[in-house]
Amino acid sequence: MTCQTYTVRPMKAAKSKRRSGEQGFTLIETTISLVIMMIVGLGAASLFFFASNYNSSAGDRQLAMGVAQKRMEWLRDIQFNAKTRDVSYAEGGLADTGVDGVTETFTNGDRKYSVVTIITDLKDDPDGNPILKKITLKVTPLGAGNVLGSVVLTSIRATTLIGTYS
Repeated sequence: MTCQTYTVRPMKAAKSKRRSGEQGFTLIETTISLVIMMIVGLGAASLFFFASNYNSSAGDRQLAMGVAQKRMEWLRDIQFNAKTRDVSYAEGGLADTGVDGVTETFTNGDRKYSVVTIITDLKDDPDGNPILKKITLKVTPLGAGNVLGSVVLTSIRATTLIGTYS
């Protein structure tokens, strides 16, 4: 069996001598850089806040558009003829609602929406009966956080009455 011997040498002490021209950061430089990084970080955080807020508004707009389209399809399914042109909107007709229209509340996606339906007579036949109507729907989300405003859909309806009108 062979025995190996090791010699332990003491470690050299670290040199305390600085190289010429080499300096560290001062406390003021470090503070200024931290303030600049904080300003940039807060700017980025505010962008994330606004992006999430507008993303939520886009969802509201999509649901409001869905409510408006569903309501408009319901109105377009009503036949526009001599029987329905003077029947009130509340009874399933297409009579003129006036400038204020009819206001209803609908729920879609756990959110409530105000729907204003305005039906206006645009043109009458020689006997004074309406033959052309304009239907406008204005859907507005109710509650807090309404950034989008309202969704407005407009449609023009004509009677199926045969004849020449000027």
